[in-house]
Amino acid sequence: MKVAVLHDRPDDFREWLKEAAPDCQFFWADSPESVESMIGNAQPEAVFSIKHSQFPGPAHLPALHCPSVRWFHVGGSGTEHLGNWDRSRVTVTNSAGVLAPFHAERAVASLLFLTQGLKRLSLAQQHSRWSPLRFPSLLGKRLLIIGLGHTGRELASRLRGFGMKITAARRSPEPDPAVDEVVSLKDLPYHLPQADVVSLNVPLNASTRHLINSETLSHFKPGSLLLNGSRGDVVDQQALWQSLRSGRLGGAWLDVTTPEPLPSDSPLWKHSRVLITPHCADQVEDFPLWLAKFFVRNLERYRGGKELLNQV
Repeated sequence: MKVAVLHDRPDDFREWLKEAAPDCQFFWADSPESVESMIGNAQPEAVFSIKHSQFPGPAHLPALHCPSVRWFHVGGSGTEHLGNWDRSRVTVTNSAGVLAPFHAERAVASLLFLTQGLKRLSLAQQHSRWSPLRFPSLLGKRLLIIGLGHTGRELASRLRGFGMKITAARRSPEPDPAVDEVVSLKDLPYHLPQADVVSLNVPLNASTRHLINSETLSHFKPGSLLLNGSRGDVVDQQALWQSLRSGRLGGAWLDVTTPEPLPSDSPLWKHSRVLITPHCADQVEDFPLWLAKFFVRNLERYRGGKELLNQV
């Protein structure tokens, strides 16, 4: 079976993949420029695709639209970069949930950075200044998770340990044991004023684009914090900036922005109450190997005629 792998660092898992699936023939594209020629020569049946800012979504499309491809696996959770595809010919799967524990870990670290005054303490240390600092505890504070998927649940389980009260908002407000209560997305204007921390964990689609805008931000509790590890376009960035400038929003963690990379002249870079991580929330040291292991699980199912996991 011919399998195409689109990843800019093949050594992350090349040898492991060969050992895990020795009877497959792997073809590699390690740059956007090499995709079309590799796909044209290999004519693969399956594709394993890992995109990021240096190997962006459009470069992966020739593989998706190759007539020989029957299965396209995304090494990540988002598939908005794929646009439309021939669903009668190719099945698309993703890796949603694989890196969720690590994403949640980074989100917790970023929340603590914003609340514990770590930036000020680090600056004081650089100047050899003994400067005690009080901080607001998370104990008893309200976390509102918008989008209760894999990452939302992982985040809830970790922040429960800090004594936070946790509400989740999603389209279907059925109870979920991962959180204290589940509410409908349409009731956000009622629940936003009660939240001390708002975490965005939704995919990007027509209904979530600019979900956080000037109107929704006007309902935020004064001084509350926003965590965005989903997609940049879920937030109206100009409205976010205005809310930060006015002081209504107490701070923000942005792992994703619009555009990416964030231009060097964006005022968000230098805002004292903003932490920016460059779209790497789930990039634990060996994250490509974690994605490859999940791909191989699905590869075994594909070759065995079983239903694939995480179909989009």
